[in-house]
Amino acid sequence: MNILSNKKQALKGSPKLLKNKVAFAVIDDREIIKHDLVKYIVETYTENTVYNFYKRKCDVLGFYKEKDIDDAINNAYDQGYELLVVMKNGTFMNSSFFFENVKKMLDNNIALMGHILDCGEEYYFVHEQCFFLNLNSWKLSGSPEYFSDNYDVVNIQRSPTNFHDNYTPHWIRQDDGLADVVTVLPGGYMISELLRADYNVSPFTELRPLKWFTYHGDTMKCLMKSMSLNAKEYHHGFFSTETEIIDEVKLNDNVDTLISIASAFHPFKVIQKSNINPKNIVMYDISYEAIKIYQRMLMAWNGKDYVELLNGSDFNYRTGHTEELAQKSFEEMKDMCDWEKFFDEVCAKNIDFLRGNLLTETFHKKFTNFVSENDVVLFHVSNIFSYEAETYYYDIFQRFFSFYNLYLQMKKHTKKTIFKGSIFNLKNYVSTDDMQLHHWYSKATELALTPWQKERLPDFKESLKKRKEEIFG
Repeated sequence: MNILSNKKQALKGSPKLLKNKVAFAVIDDREIIKHDLVKYIVETYTENTVYNFYKRKCDVLGFYKEKDIDDAINNAYDQGYELLVVMKNGTFMNSSFFFENVKKMLDNNIALMGHILDCGEEYYFVHEQCFFLNLNSWKLSGSPEYFSDNYDVVNIQRSPTNFHDNYTPHWIRQDDGLADVVTVLPGGYMISELLRADYNVSPFTELRPLKWFTYHGDTMKCLMKSMSLNAKEYHHGFFSTETEIIDEVKLNDNVDTLISIASAFHPFKVIQKSNINPKNIVMYDISYEAIKIYQRMLMAWNGKDYVELLNGSDFNYRTGHTEELAQKSFEEMKDMCDWEKFFDEVCAKNIDFLRGNLLTETFHKKFTNFVSENDVVLFHVSNIFSYEAETYYYDIFQRFFSFYNLYLQMKKHTKKTIFKGSIFNLKNYVSTDDMQLHHWYSKATELALTPWQKERLPDFKESLKKRKEEIFG
């Protein structure tokens, strides 16, 4: 399976995908949903997952009914794709989950990976909520069907342990002889034929908590699952090291004010790599801990021992972040400049702190108190508007509209604002001089990847027009 690029890896070591190699087939069963909130949850999770992988060069093969899964597999193979992801709507999948499991497929001759369930005398079931299929291996195995009436299946040996309950084995492999079964559930014959052809079949094993499903066939189960996920607190903590690349861009403007997230050395590196010398800095974040650490950093720290600063603060390292990575980030910063002199210069600037949610209109308005109509502003939004964790709260049009509102507010209250960050399908640097209403219409159209987004697109475009009229009169 040749789907990975040899080019520079993406953020946090995730490999880059080759174009036209990976397709997503979405199983759309929204007609069974009777509850409006459940429908919203299912659609939001789906569109965020689809867009997340669309921007990583995965194609949307189409939206199918469950009975048409075999058609989707055949369509993907005929169109030359090498990996097909079958995903039921209501599935959220973090990109790290995807890449880690794909890498395991590549390293272990795995042709099929998914939720593999041991159903006893009904053989094995591949849950339609999500599975990955190597299409070349599938073809060489005789193109076995997902839905099949063939009960000629191989015996399977399975792990004595389970992920949960007694039907989720940690591994399966071919055993001698044929299985004695009453029936074969969907995906079972495909498992058998892939094993018979000496390919491996595996449950998802890597980073399983980074993928989940709404189980929207059960209204209460879906609502309780969503409440459980939303109860997790993603708005606390501090990013002690960078999780995005700060690219080097020499801005031609004399920037008066830098507005930046309170994260690792982001504002320092932005100043260095943009070659700016702002008089004012506004530090913002949704996290109390982040604001407190940055207040301590800029008002009481001597700039010498970053790890000591962190360990003396009341916070816990985020998952995947360590003292070693924090120190590495600090060393990178020191290599970039005459650090002690630069740090003192930054601390001497006019610095303000704001805590709030950048996706809300009320917070947008607060920034206008720190700028004037003659100011040129560099606004570092990082990946906030496309952050995967926000899937729980906002659909794509909501987040796109939120950035649009911030853009208009800053356009009205400054001479010019340059936004830096990962902002959906916009450039990494977007100026308030760049975008007219028709540009926003075009970008909104590009984001409409699902049937329901396409249905809502005309009304959404009208809302963009109305918001501009409301702000500018």
